Amino acid sequence: MAEFWMELQPVDSYQVKASGMLSPNDRNILTFLYQPLMGAECLALYDTLTTEVEENRLWSESHSHTQLLNLLGISLSNLFQARLKLEGLGLLRSFVRTNGESRHYIYEIAAPLSPEQFFSDGLLNIYLYSKIGNAQYQRLRRFFSDAPREEIGFDEVTRSFQDVFETFNGSELPVSAPEIGEPVGRATSQGISLDDKSFDFSVMLQSLSPTMLSRQAINEEVRACILKLHAIYAITELDMVHYLYRSVQSDGSLDLDYLRKIVRDGYQLQHQRLPELKVRTKKPMANKEQPRVSRPEDTADIEALQAYLDTITPYQLLVDISDGAVPAETDLKTVDEVMTQQNLPIPVMNVLIEYVLLRLDGKIAKNFMMTIAAHWKRKKIQTAKEAMELAWAEHEKYKKLQEEGTKATPANNRKFNKTGRKEVLPDWFDKEEVAPAQQAMTTREKSTLDKQVAEMKRRLKEGR
Repeated sequence: MAEFWMELQPVDSYQVKASGMLSPNDRNILTFLYQPLMGAECLALYDTLTTEVEENRLWSESHSHTQLLNLLGISLSNLFQARLKLEGLGLLRSFVRTNGESRHYIYEIAAPLSPEQFFSDGLLNIYLYSKIGNAQYQRLRRFFSDAPREEIGFDEVTRSFQDVFETFNGSELPVSAPEIGEPVGRATSQGISLDDKSFDFSVMLQSLSPTMLSRQAINEEVRACILKLHAIYAITELDMVHYLYRSVQSDGSLDLDYLRKIVRDGYQLQHQRLPELKVRTKKPMANKEQPRVSRPEDTADIEALQAYLDTITPYQLLVDISDGAVPAETDLKTVDEVMTQQNLPIPVMNVLIEYVLLRLDGKIAKNFMMTIAAHWKRKKIQTAKEAMELAWAEHEKYKKLQEEGTKATPANNRKFNKTGRKEVLPDWFDKEEVAPAQQAMTTREKSTLDKQVAEMKRRLKEGR
């Protein structure tokens, strides 16, 4: 799952661009061939964007993402995930322009693959077969197929243009119409984009024996097929060499159909099932170097923890704390609301998450988190180091605040507004701020922090 709140907010504006006109048959292809792979929400998003741009041919009006959320009735997280799936399947290209704190997106709609391209793709058709089974797969092939008819015994009698129309002989040139734009053409398909970042062709080529298979046989078509097989079945470079040897024909070329078959059979034999199309749970960093986190061996434990909180996202922090489990939707919503309303820097938000989970024994309480966030915002906290120092300096006040929120508040500590609603305020809220006394951590809190630091060390050593 991607960190959606870092890339998309409801107030961000967008426009839709069409690369051309879609045909009615494209709707059938999307519904029957793509929908099983991406889900109904993705299809609804694609249809909505397409409908918006059809009103103005090639460009839609500018809207905020709030409109999309209201039209589709889904959460911001689901909208972002649907967009990513459309991008991955080659149905959507996204562009963004950032101006200060505002972002404007352009979503370019692309046509789906034709039935012929889809069923011979070697990637999407494999996942579709695995998803819907053989009977439904064959039914869809028949739906998008037709038997050719022979034209034996017929002679062509088609006339050419010159046979039908006279050549223009007028002396005056026709009046040219004023240009009002480019004519709209047929929308083209982007196809599936695969890269070789996770497959090292140099390792594979070095392992090839020239007497078994010439390197010249590894042409662009073969490379594309290898990348698809690697993407589907996670075949390593050395295993691919053995499969290539088995696919060599008498003339030295490769039988790609046979290569696909033996790789598929090998996967089924090992796993007793076909591969499934799954969304990544962690977003890869494109065209950016992985941020370097200071190793605990090089710095003190607290400094290493600060470096860790400075570089990780709030979502990944919650995943790491939960040992890889997907965070609860309610926790994500709470973190999103606190970040949005208080506009906290990401490292500061990470410290707040760590502190609240430590203070509440692994739970996230919205009111408690929001109160501390507002305090840190007023103090203009900008870094993880500043947030950690303030958290422990104000630790006793926060403990008192938590206790007052979990027990009945005495009458003399209750305030009333004009509507009669009771508002609970901590004792230190109206007091003048004084320099906080440095409070020592309790044994339990020190033990919990030590465990977190030890766990962080393990994750850093594993390269997470």
